[in-house]
Amino acid sequence: MPKITIFSGGTATNELTPIFTNLSNCNNTSYVIPISDNGGSTAEIIRVIGGPAIGDIRSRLTRLIPNHQEYIRELLSFRLSSDPSLAKQQWNSIVEGNSELWNSFNSSTKEIFRSFFVHLHVELLKRSRINLSTKRQFRYELANVGNLFLTGARLFIGSLDSAIELFCKLTDINSNIQVLPCINTNFTYHISALLQNGLIITGQSQISHPSEPQVENHPPPINKTRPPTPNDDLSRTNYFMDSDIQNVVINEVEMNKKLRNKKSLELINNLSVSDDSDGEESGNIPQYIHPELKKSQLHFNKSNDIEPLLSPIKRIFYISPYGEEICPTANSRVISTISNTDTLIYSIGSLMTSIVPILVLKGIGKAITTSKCKNKILLLNGCLDRETFGMTAYDFIKVIIESTEYSLKNQNGGNNIHIPWNQVITHLFYMKNPKIEINHDALYEKGIRLVEVDRADGGDFFDLGDLENKLSQIIS
Repeated sequence: MPKITIFSGGTATNELTPIFTNLSNCNNTSYVIPISDNGGSTAEIIRVIGGPAIGDIRSRLTRLIPNHQEYIRELLSFRLSSDPSLAKQQWNSIVEGNSELWNSFNSSTKEIFRSFFVHLHVELLKRSRINLSTKRQFRYELANVGNLFLTGARLFIGSLDSAIELFCKLTDINSNIQVLPCINTNFTYHISALLQNGLIITGQSQISHPSEPQVENHPPPINKTRPPTPNDDLSRTNYFMDSDIQNVVINEVEMNKKLRNKKSLELINNLSVSDDSDGEESGNIPQYIHPELKKSQLHFNKSNDIEPLLSPIKRIFYISPYGEEICPTANSRVISTISNTDTLIYSIGSLMTSIVPILVLKGIGKAITTSKCKNKILLLNGCLDRETFGMTAYDFIKVIIESTEYSLKNQNGGNNIHIPWNQVITHLFYMKNPKIEINHDALYEKGIRLVEVDRADGGDFFDLGDLENKLSQIIS
């Protein structure tokens, strides 16, 4: 049976997981997931604990839990109440072992899971510093229990990959299915978007579903986070960091490199937006954090009526906590998986904030272009979103090609590289009566084959039966 590798984010591809499993007959399916999402309950974990964003990873893992482990899926999919007091009570009952969610667990399995919840709980208490500052207190409202478990396991073991492996073993996920973070790390990685008009948006959540431009309290009260996008352009520009602010941040970095004595370090701390000098207690949280990344992202709005960006996205890139552009190296297991796969699928979801953050990593471009993979398939979204407003299918593929070239450029010492399009994408799957313009002639000229798939009734989704049939014909 074929080996299949899927690039995807979290929610959008979850409905397609049974199809991908069937196509490989549970033989070998790998999901490569980004770790740059800084919204929702993941945002609170990053703010207080640090470490990589694991929300999309957890979302895929819980979807892959087999039916005979339904009671475990219920626990790890549970989301705490939106009421802060009730949420804290729910969490305490889980940690103490008297929550109704434990009713179906035998005592030994229950204690295995509880041990990691207890470990995380202790870490949260250490970092909260209740008697000193309210800024370090963890906000439990809307926290996902699976996220908390995966974080506790990562902290205990010291490895994200190992925490995922433990999750799979405890939940009896098929051993031939892999869920791989695009970067294997214990640190937080963020992305920025450079728009064509020169503005920069910092943070994945700010790119996809922006919050209120200015919030005085940190963390802000629950009724002050994630309102709808402002309508007037003047206030919307507050989401962006212009070039002058970026230069200030870069200058601060240079000062930090040059000044070594105690007085100089105090000066740098005064320049920093963060006033939390936590030292070693903060774990993987840097002392300086870019001001845009300090805004609470706990409550977000992913509705389809969010206004498009002020300008199309020119490119996506990773940034350091100071806002400097960096180019991390991909997880070695991901590179090996791509190199040995038979079919590579760029799945539906957020093109700019789910697929591109994987493609721009060092090693990914080389793995894709040198792989003996026969089929490289793009599943085109059913409609446009905030990130892709105004784009055609040709534009979608162009972004993927340019992102792959960016990866190759950084790996080859900055030399510009141009690659044939069909070396990265061989097939484009699109829905019947598409809402995104399909440039048939232009794509044929690039050597890309087009496959039309039926649209599901009443939505912008692939008909799952027809999609599986069309994929099976090509893959087999």
